Amino acid sequence: MPIKLIAVDMDGTFLNNDQDYNRERFNRQYTELKKRDIRFVVASGNQYYQLKSFFPDFADEISFVAENGAYIVH
Repeated sequence: MPIKLIAVDMDGTFLNNDQDYNRERFNRQYTELKKRDIRFVVASGNQYYQLKSFFPDFADEISFVAENGAYIVH
């Protein structure tokens, strides 16, 4: 069964101790996900606009499950 979706939590999982991530590395990985038609989803208790600010180059392409599931953008 092929992978169709990867969902990540942000705080303490995707983000490092500096509340950031390796953007160059993610850009390469996200390009590969798109080639394989794998959806990337950010899931967090944080507000949507805060989550969106972490992905300015991809925010219109990825999905967000924000505010503990109360706000979903696809």
